[in-house]
Parts: sequence; structure tokens; C-alpha cells
Amino acid sequence: MYKNFFFLNKFAIEADNELRGYSLTNAFTQDKEKLILALRSGVTEKFIEMSVNPSVPFIVLRNKYSRAKKNSISFFELQLPIKILSVETALYDRIIKIRAEKCALYFLIRGKHSNTVMITHEGKLLPFKNIDKETEAALVKELGDLHFSDKFSYPKFEISETETPDSLRKKYSFIGKEIINELKHRLENKDVGLNKELKKILEEVEKNKPAVFSSNKFDSIELGIETFRSIPYSERTAFESTSEAVHYYLGKKQSQGNISEIKKKIIRHIKREMERLSTKLNNADIISKRESKEEVYNKYGNLLLINLDKIKPRMAKVTIEDIYEGNVVDIPIDPSLSPDKNAELYFDKAKDDRITREKAKEMKEKFLIEFNKLKNIHDNIDKIEEKGDLISIMKELKIKDDETNPVKDELKNKFKRYIIDGKYYVFVGKDSQNNDLLTVKFAKQNDYWFHARSVPGSHVVLRTENTKENMPKNILKKAAALAAYHSKAKTAGLSPVSYTQKKYVVKKKGMEPGKVALLKEEVLLVRPEIPEGCEYITED
Repeated sequence: MYKNFFFLNKFAIEADNELRGYSLTNAFTQDKEKLILALRSGVTEKFIEMSVNPSVPFIVLRNKYSRAKKNSISFFELQLPIKILSVETALYDRIIKIRAEKCALYFLIRGKHSNTVMITHEGKLLPFKNIDKETEAALVKELGDLHFSDKFSYPKFEISETETPDSLRKKYSFIGKEIINELKHRLENKDVGLNKELKKILEEVEKNKPAVFSSNKFDSIELGIETFRSIPYSERTAFESTSEAVHYYLGKKQSQGNISEIKKKIIRHIKREMERLSTKLNNADIISKRESKEEVYNKYGNLLLINLDKIKPRMAKVTIEDIYEGNVVDIPIDPSLSPDKNAELYFDKAKDDRITREKAKEMKEKFLIEFNKLKNIHDNIDKIEEKGDLISIMKELKIKDDETNPVKDELKNKFKRYIIDGKYYVFVGKDSQNNDLLTVKFAKQNDYWFHARSVPGSHVVLRTENTKENMPKNILKKAAALAAYHSKAKTAGLSPVSYTQKKYVVKKKGMEPGKVALLKEEVLLVRPEIPEGCEYITED
């Protein structure tokens, strides 16, 4: 709900009450998609954190923020310091305006065009994320034409008797799905008016505390208002401010996401291992239960020793009297071995048969213990809530995974992400620098790397979870289709796509951003598309 218009409206009112009289002294970034505003009043400092990540755009107020000594960049230096006059919300648009003495700062949630911009009194636009000149001019005009308010918005909805929550959202998209879901829940099997109930919900958004709802049953975490009834929960935590609630929610969401991913990784590993152990258990069981030949081999060895003189050169078998059974027996022999070596061979076979059977019984017990241990972890993993406990299980099971590497874990959120057939993860670069980051820093040696041939496009990496298994050809084709889709060949009927394992992709010194060399490659001819069974993953 942190992206909801009315929730942003609520934040703006809180920030307006808290920040009037403060001066904006510094603006900086140490993350490509986050801008930090440092504010001061006397000796008191406060910070506004703005994320313009298309998947996770948010704005929160913080009492503390530690700026990195290196790798941070300042913004709007020539205009600072400036005194804050008010914090306002655009009417029915997800734009927050920080009005100051000599300029205004705007935080805009606009999908991939989310941004923070400063507009001076002279009408000059200074963006946090670069935008082209034509867009700049249009944005300056648009923001100048908008109406802003420091009050909570109660729109005058035109609602007919046949109106439904869904039709209402089509007419007034700024209402947002969270409020529509709450409205649906309250109208269900109840004789209440839609307009009246909607107004009541908006009053609750304005006056009641924000809250985070956690559900163990649905493995979910949601942000809402403490009086909302549509959100299932086993635990509900209310907060005094939207900033506290959003900060807690995003942290919990990320932690839950990490935990969920780790659990999936462990379960996949366990299923593979249990399948492998099942095969070994079956084989060991077959060997341990099959008829023993130890006695027969020992008898043949003894009979050969007694009858060495009857074994002639180039014989493939010898017929001799079986003194143990009282009949005649044919014993196969190796013509290339001497008589005594043939007898010795049968004694060795008897010993091998005994050892093999004993080993099979021993291994069967060992495999069964391992299998039951894995099954126990599998059956109880849903009860584990601490990430540290999951990491311990991964170490115990010797699972290598990026989740144990905080650097890799942080990097994966910098790329577009897809999942194919609910199992195979694909990462897509966003620009030249991001392509280098994906290929050079993030991709693992046995991952598959893709790029549309002879046209500009994104680097695409298909994660290889199990290096012992061959990647299915249809999965390679789907990843190749994504590579073609994220290239200048997007509108082509068919596009050739180069692919290879990452270990054959090299970045030579002096190469331009996004440029690499391939030591070897294969080519797939595919249709540029987001293929069937492929789902885009968002942060929210």
C-alpha cells in the first residue's frame, strides 16, 4: 500500500507537520535509484529517503542516515541550503511536492519513469534520474498545471446505483487496489452503500494507524491500516507513522522474500537428493536380497583345486565329479589362465559376492538414515522462521547458494528478473553498465549467457542451479526468446540469439561498457517474446 495515493497523502501530511521550519542542507545518493535529502533545524537532523526503483518506489522519513565516505554523489548543490515551507500532495496523482523558498522538489511514482526532480523559480528542471529535453519541458508544464494540497483528499465521486468496486476503480484509478479490496470485503453480503463505505475507509486511512499484517497460514505480509478487515493475519503490528510502517514492511518483506527463496532452494535440493537416494536404496535393496553365490563359487574353487590335472590348455569349461552333491558338474573356466589361477578366481568371486552383499546392507542402512533425515527437514521446513537456522541447514547439506552471499543477494535486485516454468531464474541487464554488472559480477561460471546477434540488446543470464543436470533445450529457447525481446530485434519475426556458458564470456581491458567477447558460442533462432510459462518478478 506504500504506493497508494491516499497512503502517500497521509505521509505528506505527517511530513508537513514534522518538517516545517527545517532546511534542506544536502541531497545525495549512494545507490543508483535512491536519493537522500538531509534536513536540519538547529542541531536536529532528519532525512527523507526516496526510492525511484520502478518495482519498489517509496518515500519515508528517517531520523538517522549514515552517508558512505566513498561512492556517494551530491545533487542540487548550487540551490542548497533552502528552507522547507510545506509538503503537499498532488490532487489525485502520486506526486509529492516539497515546497521550498527558491524551488520545489517533486517525488513522482510513474512506473519506470519514477523520479525526483527539482524545479527552480526560473522554471529550470534538475532531475535525479536523467530524462530527455522534450520530456523535461512537458514535465515542467505538467507539474506547473497540477493542484497541490497539504490536506487529506476526499474526492467527490460520481457514483451511480449500478456502480461496483471494479467499475469504480476503472473510473478512478488513483483509488488503488488495496482500498478497492477492502471495499469489496465490506460490501460482501452486507446491505451498505458503496459511497458511504468508501468514505468511511478513507476516513480510516486518514485518522487510524498504519499497520503491517503477517500471516503464517498464507505466508504473506501486507501493509494497510490497522482497521482493515480484508487482510488475513496471524500478527498485526500498528505504527505511529507511515514512515515507520513502510520501513518495517519493506525490511520484513525483503527478509521474508529471502527466507522464502532459501526455503525453495533447500526443498529443491532435498527433492533431488531424495530421488537420488531412492534409486540407491532400491539398488542396494536388490543386491542385498538377491540369491548368494558365495557357496557355489567356493565349491567351484575347491573342485578345481582337487581336479587341476583335468584342466587342459584352451578349455572353456571342465566337466568333473561334484563330490559334494554326488553328480557331475560343468564349471566354466578362463582359457587364458592357468588351472590354479582359475580356482583362485572362483575364491575371489565368492569373497566379492559376500563383500558386495554386506556392503549393500550397510549402504542401505546409511541411505535410509540420510533419506529420513532429508524427509524430516522437508516436512518441518515451513515451521522455520529464522534465516540463520535456514543458513545452518544449507551448510549442513552443503548447498552452495547466492543467499549465503550478501553481495550477490543485493546484486540480483538490480536486474530485471523472470522465472520460467516456476523453476528457472533469468536475469536481464537494463543498460550497458548494468549488462557488465550482470555478466562480470553476478553471473556464475556455469550459468548460460544470451545476447541477440548483430543488434544492441540486453545481456541475459539463465541461472544454473544444478551443474550435474543438462539444461533442457526448451528452457534455453525460452531464455533466448527473452534475449531477443530485450533487444533491437524485438519487432522481428525471428531473431538469431548467441548463447554460451558464462565461463566462455570474457571482458577484455579497454572494452566499452556492455561489450564482451565470446570464446565459443551456439546460436538459436527464436521469436522475440516473453514466452509461455515465463513470469516477470517484481519486488513488490
